[in-house]
Amino acid sequence: MLSSHKTPLLALLAAIAVALLAGCNDTLRQFIVPVPQPAGNPAALGNAVVLSTNPSGNGSTMHIDVSGDTLAGTLTVGPNPVFLGKGGSNVYAINGDGTITAYVALNPLSGIVNTVTSSPGTSLPVAGGTSSSTNFFTANSASDDSSVVSSAVQAITAVIPLPVGSQPVAIAGSSANSKIYIVNHGNNTVTVVSTTDNTVVKTIPVGAQPIWGVMSADGVDVFVVNQGDGTVSVIDTTLDIVITVIPVGASPNFAFYDPNRERVYVSNTGNNTISVIKADGINLGVTPQILPTLLANITVSGAPVSVAALNDGSKVYSALGNCPAGTNHTSLAANLASCNGTMVSVVDAVGLRETGTITVGSGVVSVDVAGDASRAYAVAAHAGTVADIRVATGKVITFPAPQQNLSCSNPSSCPANITQTPFMVRVFP
Repeated sequence: MLSSHKTPLLALLAAIAVALLAGCNDTLRQFIVPVPQPAGNPAALGNAVVLSTNPSGNGSTMHIDVSGDTLAGTLTVGPNPVFLGKGGSNVYAINGDGTITAYVALNPLSGIVNTVTSSPGTSLPVAGGTSSSTNFFTANSASDDSSVVSSAVQAITAVIPLPVGSQPVAIAGSSANSKIYIVNHGNNTVTVVSTTDNTVVKTIPVGAQPIWGVMSADGVDVFVVNQGDGTVSVIDTTLDIVITVIPVGASPNFAFYDPNRERVYVSNTGNNTISVIKADGINLGVTPQILPTLLANITVSGAPVSVAALNDGSKVYSALGNCPAGTNHTSLAANLASCNGTMVSVVDAVGLRETGTITVGSGVVSVDVAGDASRAYAVAAHAGTVADIRVATGKVITFPAPQQNLSCSNPSSCPANITQTPFMVRVFP
């Protein structure tokens, strides 16, 4: 209890404090101290890069910002581009004149764009890929060789010769392996190349007319799509031998490796199916060996040309292009006029069934997904559009392809019927 002689003093001090706070003729105000709240959870940084060809001149790459669903920039590449490659953080657009346009994917407006010219004697490349070396390797189909594009100087520093008639069409590699695997359509082989010194390590026989290859995220296995006999050859990269051959669907054309579920999804253009290969738990050191197996063949609502799985393992998206059987990324430019599909298939990766389709426009030929599993992107070539699909809601935001004349800025003088033709999408990183 306070002593009685202190009470007047405390009252006086309280009165002085009130006077100081109120000031002359001011009303006493309460002071509110804000309490910091948890920050939001923005989407991961990324760009969906769309490659377009231009009937009136050079093609382009259009960048869509993943987190903002906005156009991040458009760059001019070379004439009649045929393939969009990823090499680490770099975009590599392979052009119809043999040049390669290279730049950093997440900085499209930096102004630093390199044009890589082909080495004398090499043919026009049709595809490309990279490994832990970060250099970009091209598949030069007509000249039976592979060019090495140095990521450090953005120039061709070596050419790797292959046997006559090899007809390379695809490169399989990953950042976890110091080798690349060149898929040779002409002689039914895969060439193994060490990327430390760019020398040929081995040639491996595979199935008939191999058309595509994809490496597992850990770099331990390569899955080669054999279009001629409807199989996938699985190569162990330690032994560099085929450990099993898996029957899939008719005229398979493309494969996508899902690192979350450790599966391979194969699009089969001949019988409107997507094959699911179980690739987890592979073990060659036990008896019997644990090998990849076919988990399911999923019927979809059209002929799939491209397929991609969300990183969370929940869904798979496929572009139902209805192209001629066997069409894939290396033959897409030639067959594009015949691709009249309009839908993207949505597949439940748990139930292994198609749960619906999304109509995005005529000529849907390529699909890819964002690294944060929030969006899927589909290119409709004949419609001249790119569909940005929100995974959670199915809502679609449509982006028009660039105008044929990139300097045209007045919408009234740039009608939609003179846009470029988009045909391939890759999401970075």
